[in-house]
Amino acid sequence: MAEGTSRKLEFDRVVAHTAGYALSVYGRDTLSSSLPFSGHRELQEELERVLELKGFLEEGSTLPFDTLADMRPLLATLEMHGGVLEPGELQDLHLFLDAAAGLRRRMVREAELRPRLAVFGAGIPEDAFVRPVIREVIDEQGVVKSSASGELARIRRALVDRRRALGRTLERILGGCRSSGWLMEDTLTIRNGRQCLAMRLEYRHRVPGFVQDYSGSGQTVFLEPAECMEITNAILEGEIEERREIERILRETTARIRPELPDLLSGASLMAAFDSLYARARFALETRSVLPALSEGTEFRIKRGYHPWLLISHRDREVLPLDLELGLNEQVLIISGPNAGGKSVAMKTAGLLSFMLLHGYLLPCSESSVFPLFTSIGIEIGDEQSIENDLSTFSSHLREVRRILDAAGRGSLVLIDELCSGTDVEEGSAIARTIIEELLRRGTKAIVTTHLGDLKAYAHSREGVVNGAMEFDRRALQPTFRFIKGVPGSSFAFAMMQRMGFPPAMVREAESAIGEGHRGLEELLEDLQELLASNRLLHLELEAQSASILLREQAVTEAESMLRRRDREQRQKASKELQRELHRARLEIRDILAEANAAAGDPRAVQEARRKLASRAGDAEKKEALLLDAPAPTLDRSIRPGDLVQLLDTSASGEIESLRGDMAVVLCGTFRLTTSLSNLEKTSKRQVRKAAGAPAPRFVGWNATTSPVESTTLDLRGLTGDEAAVKIERFLDALRLNRIERATIIHGMGTGALRRRTEEVLRNHPHVHSWRLGGQGEGSSGVTIVTLA
Repeated sequence: MAEGTSRKLEFDRVVAHTAGYALSVYGRDTLSSSLPFSGHRELQEELERVLELKGFLEEGSTLPFDTLADMRPLLATLEMHGGVLEPGELQDLHLFLDAAAGLRRRMVREAELRPRLAVFGAGIPEDAFVRPVIREVIDEQGVVKSSASGELARIRRALVDRRRALGRTLERILGGCRSSGWLMEDTLTIRNGRQCLAMRLEYRHRVPGFVQDYSGSGQTVFLEPAECMEITNAILEGEIEERREIERILRETTARIRPELPDLLSGASLMAAFDSLYARARFALETRSVLPALSEGTEFRIKRGYHPWLLISHRDREVLPLDLELGLNEQVLIISGPNAGGKSVAMKTAGLLSFMLLHGYLLPCSESSVFPLFTSIGIEIGDEQSIENDLSTFSSHLREVRRILDAAGRGSLVLIDELCSGTDVEEGSAIARTIIEELLRRGTKAIVTTHLGDLKAYAHSREGVVNGAMEFDRRALQPTFRFIKGVPGSSFAFAMMQRMGFPPAMVREAESAIGEGHRGLEELLEDLQELLASNRLLHLELEAQSASILLREQAVTEAESMLRRRDREQRQKASKELQRELHRARLEIRDILAEANAAAGDPRAVQEARRKLASRAGDAEKKEALLLDAPAPTLDRSIRPGDLVQLLDTSASGEIESLRGDMAVVLCGTFRLTTSLSNLEKTSKRQVRKAAGAPAPRFVGWNATTSPVESTTLDLRGLTGDEAAVKIERFLDALRLNRIERATIIHGMGTGALRRRTEEVLRNHPHVHSWRLGGQGEGSSGVTIVTLA
């Protein structure tokens, strides 16, 4: 796509701003030079990677590096035959490979949460050779080690001895001169790279040596003692030997690394690509961007779409969202309305969002938005007159439109601002209709803006073409910047005159100068827009009222359900109490009969036993009668397979799998149970989610809206302490229901907060027998191994 498209849509500004988030020069260059994706699958995967990385950053997670060196110059040196890497470059390469290895480990470790990034990270070449080779010769400060070779170690030992000898000699001479009063300064000084004595001019011949310099006044002579010359020269020769040996070591090290160049080039390219992903994820965070749906057809729907550059450049002002739609059978949208009413901004917003999506950016819009994968986007906007070619504004406009038409086809998006407005109205309208007809023949999606009345009428009657208007508040004489589909817009030219402060007489004179038919059409459009605005407000009020009624209905339903549950619980409690009392009465009757049998020879004891028996038997009959008269539990016959239900005796939730008479089979996570319909109550996903946020009950089953126990490992990374506590309790209960005795909880090392919260939950859980941190090969202190009782 042409560079002009990027500039006219202000995509170049978006890229420049996003590139500021990159961590390396290579990443910035990769982002700035990226080409649009042409394949649907490749684009979807790229967008999902950006989305996963955005989620990673939203959780407060950090990368294993803060910045990345640009490896391209270093790798270019490595590519050259005979090229040698300097110590600083080797150090940069080591740090880069460390960062790449850390990123690979981090992304692969998060495979369950972020599969796209894990696949990307796994593609970064593993390095098991280059870093050890570098560390053999370069220390952490980027200095060549003495242990890099035996010869270098010998040279450096000799240099140390010579420097010590020089120091001792200079100190001895300095001490003698100091005590004799020959010095201007009591310390050694450096001149021409040599250590010298700062002697008074009149005493310069007292010490044999060579004059290296004089002071500005000429009263101080800087003298190198002859006694030190030989040692100094030996040191200089040693330093030359040291440099030569270091050059040999670096040349040899570079040669050892050179065979790894293909992997290094691949790794550097992938790290730059990741840096581009990172920058786009940061931009998505800044603009609250999301991943819209990608259409494989021509459906084009923008819901609450924002112009990204306006979001960035107008932080202190409100930016209004755009709702715009072109259905499968709607090919060309003609937007009309007042000047400065937002027509061009609406058109550019649609174009910029489409252009950004093709380059792998998430978009500041609703997730319900749908974007086609356009193969090209052409735009003509502005009043760019070609002085060079002696072209008028209209000629330049037509030339640009012709260029866009030449490239347009099925799958293209064409954006034209003020189509054919710079010439005679009738001729311009005729040319504009012809251009639109050509776009229809080519199967091209297009959005054009216009003030031409004929085009509004044409769009109303032509199949595949649809009108759209930018709303204008006639009372406030202000545009609302709200797009309305299906109706043409008035130019509101006279209202704009009034707004700009023209005298009322001039406005009336201008109005009277146009034909009655045109004036009537403009008034009709204005009234229509006012009616639409009124209807829109009524629609919003109705939506608000409907939402309020729905909330009230849900509240009433929940209240009724709660009352029924409490009534059932109270009846069950009373029934159980009656059963207990009946049982106690029967036990007493049995004891009375036993006493009577034991005292068969005592008439008074038998008489007393008969009296007690009659009394308790009467009580038992009353209790039994109450139980028999108690209403039978109600059965909800409306329950069907697939319904979400709650088990009244356990508070667990599940999904009805099948019905067998008055019994139901309920699927709770990975286990099934059979229970009576009287023990079930219909529920909803909302109620299940609400219950899921409450403290875990004494017995918890995994309901149909939560993930089944597919693994004995629970990953808590990225959760808060409270979220982790709820997940751990449910996980442990599910393990117990499945009779699993041992499991692993991953909490990571980090600050230790999740590990401490995990221990707190395990310590208070009644069914945990023991726990310990992971050992070598188990995840170390980043995991906890749990054993259930």
